[in-house]
Amino acid sequence: MKVLVLFAALSALGLSAFAQDDAAFVGWMKTVGGTGGSLRKNIAAKNGDGSAADAKKLQETMTQVSAFFKAKSADDAVTGATAAAAAYGEVATAAAAGKFEDADASLKKAGATCGPCHMAHREKNADGSYKIK
Repeated sequence: MKVLVLFAALSALGLSAFAQDDAAFVGWMKTVGGTGGSLRKNIAAKNGDGSAADAKKLQETMTQVSAFFKAKSADDAVTGATAAAAAYGEVATAAAAGKFEDADASLKKAGATCGPCHMAHREKNADGSYKIK
């Protein structure tokens, strides 16, 4: 009986941890949307400091996303998030150096990783919201 209770408690903790991870993931994706918009505007305005700060925030976010998918053994998503993090690092470096054409090219490289991951790991709910597959 004690083993069954212990198993149930550990299972509940595990499910709770996954739910918290999923909630964190949703928050990261919302960060990507807002920060990505700011980054595009900063690059267009040739704002090196703002662009670099946005790109570094996105790089950190994609590093978290990579770890999230690594825990779920989703190798394709890990590869995509890692590539996006590297590309955002390139954006930060280029923007800080005033190389906005290079920054924009690296931003496009980062953006190219989004669609395949969303197609493979995101499912639209009937209410229009999304859930992680």
